[in-house]
Amino acid sequence: NERIQFKTPIAQFGAIKNKLAEMATKTFCSSAATYRAASDIQNKINELKASGLSHQEAELKGVEEFAIECALLKVYGSEAIQFVADEGIQIFGGMGFSEDTPMESAWRDARIARIYEGTNEINRLLSVSMLLKRALKGQIDLMTPAMAVANDLMAIPSFETPDYSVLFAEEKEILAKLKKAFLMIAGSAVQKFTTKLAEQQQLVMAAAEMMIEIYIAESAILKVEKLVSKTSEAACEAQIAIAKLNLFNAVEKVGTKGKEALYSFTEGDEQRMMLMGLKRFTKYTNFPNVINLRKTIADKVIEENKYCF
Repeated sequence: NERIQFKTPIAQFGAIKNKLAEMATKTFCSSAATYRAASDIQNKINELKASGLSHQEAELKGVEEFAIECALLKVYGSEAIQFVADEGIQIFGGMGFSEDTPMESAWRDARIARIYEGTNEINRLLSVSMLLKRALKGQIDLMTPAMAVANDLMAIPSFETPDYSVLFAEEKEILAKLKKAFLMIAGSAVQKFTTKLAEQQQLVMAAAEMMIEIYIAESAILKVEKLVSKTSEAACEAQIAIAKLNLFNAVEKVGTKGKEALYSFTEGDEQRMMLMGLKRFTKYTNFPNVINLRKTIADKVIEENKYCF
């Protein structure tokens, strides 16, 4: 709002609104997912303490229960702050590199976050590795839903027009389909590589990227639903736009990483069938107007002159 170019505050330019909207979206989604995981951990600790465990034992087991989510959040959060700081420098222009502005130190401080507490590459690998270990130990059932998705691929898709009149009805349907996309790829990869899947690091990292996007997108929708329940849809217009914009970005990324994974270990008819499934699982019925979504978010930030979510 302060910087003027061509006699106009740069906040009014579409290119800047794009940046502000994406920055606000990543910040909101990072916060939503972090609070979700923290709440889940605390609830688990309380449950374990009520069952007779000591406070220390309950804390250890409670955190361990959500170690995968924590690994995913470390990756997403550190990369979100790096993105926000980088875009902040871009908005400041050349003076963004000066120590007189807040962005120089913000960018430098953000960069180390992708290295400490386990590099983001290691956390990506660990998240999938922990999931597979739990599946192999029988702690979670990964293969049954994966096989159900495989059966879905053989079924004729429904051509009925669904009712999307309720807030986030289509978005929740898309989330369910994104989970199917992950299960389809993860299940097939486990069948092919079994215990040697961990050696396929680029494939594992693609799967981790899909997990991150799905968890973050679901967290944002859950957070906005809670906000709407306490106020109204009209009062949460910008937050609703954030959840929808983030899901759109997630669908694009899941589709890209899914194809990257499938190209690496499938071929022939199997590959064609799974690519068709991935396309079905990453398809909107009603595509959102992402430019309008970004404008709604940015206009709110500009009006408040601060991060206001």
